[in-house]
Amino acid sequence: MPSAIGIRGYLITVHRKGDPAAMVSFGDVGLNNGPREFITKFVTEKIAAVQDDERERSWYFEEREADGPGNSKGYVKYGTFGFESDFVNTKTKKRNYRRRTDDVEEIPLYYEFWSPETSDLAFAAFQSFQGRSCITMVMAYVKDAFEAANPGFYFRYRKLLPNDAGGSLYSGGPVKRLRLIKRNASGDVTDRYFNDEAPTNVDFEVRMTARRNKTLGDLASVAKSLTHGAAGVVMHDGIEFTQAIADVKIGGKYRPVGIFGGNTDAGVIDITGDVVRGMDGHPTFESLKKQCDDILKDFYEVLANKSS
Repeated sequence: MPSAIGIRGYLITVHRKGDPAAMVSFGDVGLNNGPREFITKFVTEKIAAVQDDERERSWYFEEREADGPGNSKGYVKYGTFGFESDFVNTKTKKRNYRRRTDDVEEIPLYYEFWSPETSDLAFAAFQSFQGRSCITMVMAYVKDAFEAANPGFYFRYRKLLPNDAGGSLYSGGPVKRLRLIKRNASGDVTDRYFNDEAPTNVDFEVRMTARRNKTLGDLASVAKSLTHGAAGVVMHDGIEFTQAIADVKIGGKYRPVGIFGGNTDAGVIDITGDVVRGMDGHPTFESLKKQCDDILKDFYEVLANKSS
């Protein structure tokens, strides 16, 4: 099965210290370095690896496109280091290379910053690959650098599909399908569905799909209707599920979005089935760009409609 490809979307705003509720215009005269100019400068400066020895992680930007102030598309080269491991050929089982502690394994993760010209908002999208994501590290650096350059101002980035569906940008969005997933289900769950001995290591899933031209309801109501059991689980028919995924209409099509689960699942838009893979196993730049352009444009239109 291909590696899961996810996108997390963020809204970027600026606020004045002492009045954190009010948004500041991107052209505010008090700003030493406005958000659009700052993002452009930050991306072009971070082309050498930023190394975090405590986390044993590194990252840097590889910009591919820039079509205006605050607009940038490319890859974050996200690296891990600090431990030895063997690189083994999956077919021959022969060891090709012994990784050393000072070797960095880098993977390309797509990023996009976009700031509509007539708006005091900016958006960011970051790709995840097999659950790996660089967002926390990169955006923490962006926030600290902006606030150091602009004393008296806050730089905020907010997830547009947060774990709390009621606070989501798409809380009123129609849901076509809901999946409840239990990874590594025990025999207590699977035995009832098999006459003979149930197989081990089973991922158990319940799927509900609306009929043609119908929906299951909006995202907020669907999420609210889920019965929560112990911490971190959803109950259905006496079974504890650790993950819930809803197909929500985003960017002109229904896309799977994690609405419940661990930090690697909740709030992630799954675009695995919408991208084209290259020979290296990673999604191509053009296919990632198309999906993110559609998603960020939809974010902006939904926000504009909410505020009008």
